[in-house]
Amino acid sequence: MLRMNAMSQPIKKIVNIHIQSTIQHPAAALETFDIQTIGELTIKGNQPYLVYEETQNDKAVKTTVKLNGDSALIMRSGGVKMRLPFVKEELQTGSYDPGYGTIMITTNTKQLQFGDGNFRVEYELLINEEVVGTYTLELIYTEAN
Repeated sequence: MLRMNAMSQPIKKIVNIHIQSTIQHPAAALETFDIQTIGELTIKGNQPYLVYEETQNDKAVKTTVKLNGDSALIMRSGGVKMRLPFVKEELQTGSYDPGYGTIMITTNTKQLQFGDGNFRVEYELLINEEVVGTYTLELIYTEAN
């Protein structure tokens, strides 16, 4: 019988998450979003994941952020399905499905920072090799009491 020791079990913590996001579409006003929510920080091995739920267009969306110093991956499921990969200074292919078909998208990551309790990414979003917006996302998370 194979037994797992305590070190191989994921570490899970409930966290308060402050989400700050800006979106700049070409020839449009800057959009800003500021959201407070509760989520879960899970550490599997040395890999941290941040999971939280938000509502978009009256539909629940589960967001999972795989955090790393050199790369990151945002996955959404539920009312919206999305896969957004980030590698600094590299083009990465992802996908977006708002419910009526999958659109292939590309991220061009300008900045990527990950530290204790903070994740920040600045990127351009491209569809068919054309920039459709410049985005900034910052997640600040602290252990809930």
